[in-house]
Amino acid sequence: MADARLQCLSPEAARAVAAEADLPEQNHRARAEGSVVVLTYIDKRYPLNVAEWAFEHGHAGDSSAGAVIGGL
Repeated sequence: MADARLQCLSPEAARAVAAEADLPEQNHRARAEGSVVVLTYIDKRYPLNVAEWAFEHGHAGDSSAGAVIGGL
């Protein structure tokens, strides 16, 4: 499994993203560590979708979401 880290705007934002994105039944996990969400995944579409969702809902900035997407 691979990991990606998404920098959110605050610890509260990271917890909201992790709560929404944690999908253990699909082997995709998300956990908040301060203002960062650590995404563990098999399918590269998962961190892409999480980063996009976090940006669209105001939990992560454009550059942070772009860094996750660019790192794939």
